[in-house]
Amino acid sequence: MDNMDGSYTYPEHPTDKDRQGVLRNKFALTRHSQLRPVEYRATDKRLRELNEGLGPKGKLDAAHLKAIHGHIFQDVYEWAGHTRNETPMVDGMRVDPVGHFSKGGSAFLHGRKIDLGLHEALRPLAGKDALRNLTPEQFAEKAGKVLGELNYVHPFREGNGRAQEAFIKEVGRQAGYEVDMSGITRERMIAASIAHSNDPDSRAMVDLMKDSIDPACRDALRDANRAISGVGKNPHDYDTKTAQPGQTTSGRIFFATADAVTVSDGNSLVVHSRTDFPAELPKNGEAFQVQSRGKLGQQREPEKRPELRQVEAERRETPAPEQNRSTGGDDYER
Repeated sequence: MDNMDGSYTYPEHPTDKDRQGVLRNKFALTRHSQLRPVEYRATDKRLRELNEGLGPKGKLDAAHLKAIHGHIFQDVYEWAGHTRNETPMVDGMRVDPVGHFSKGGSAFLHGRKIDLGLHEALRPLAGKDALRNLTPEQFAEKAGKVLGELNYVHPFREGNGRAQEAFIKEVGRQAGYEVDMSGITRERMIAASIAHSNDPDSRAMVDLMKDSIDPACRDALRDANRAISGVGKNPHDYDTKTAQPGQTTSGRIFFATADAVTVSDGNSLVVHSRTDFPAELPKNGEAFQVQSRGKLGQQREPEKRPELRQVEAERRETPAPEQNRSTGGDDYER
């Protein structure tokens, strides 16, 4: 009979945080500072394979999601591909299922409900015609809801974010859409996940998916993230998003290009089309209101070379306060 006294983590060290809660791994590394870079190198290689279409094939169901997680983390964890309601072997001992599970002060679906939770989360993808002839709006609606539900289920002990993103990319491939989340910050993903958890009808995750499949939106978000990095800040600490049609934003200009203007509203950074503004932009530090009417990618004036300008970068209000729920310790550290 298998020994059920196993543990996902190494023994705690009472005075050294670097040795607290470290997951048992194939490298026998017992410090977070040691494991983190090794894990990311190993998983980055597997993620590139997935992006090249070399990963596991499947029916976009729970088995397919598990196979993707297993592929990503196969070099790091014995339990790769196992959901937390299972009892895999870890360092020669079988571990107990993980029932109550929380990170950042927020609870996810109880372990005993994971199978049902995954079934419900992936229901929109069931059937041979589920992804056929979807418009961009229809795809974003479906994929956003699936991503929001998967994050709430949080089926794996670790690595949910990377597995979910890889899975949604595969959903996009099968639907004929390129899903690129390189412009989506960790803070935005966390905020969207919280919004979906609090209200399954929230549009936050759907809008996130719209930005992930629209090339002009992706470019505008990446420009904004580069501007944040340019003033010595971490873009992933900011909830940066594009303005939705009809949305009114009050704030001050943070950054502008020939076809987009990023506005700080005091809680987040909102990227508007340049055509939402008059020919002369508001002055540095000037407060204003703007309504989204244009489409990103359109220039107000025909310019062959975008003129980037940094506007009052250090004067912007503090972005969104830290949320009380996290998608995981490393799930969205890009």
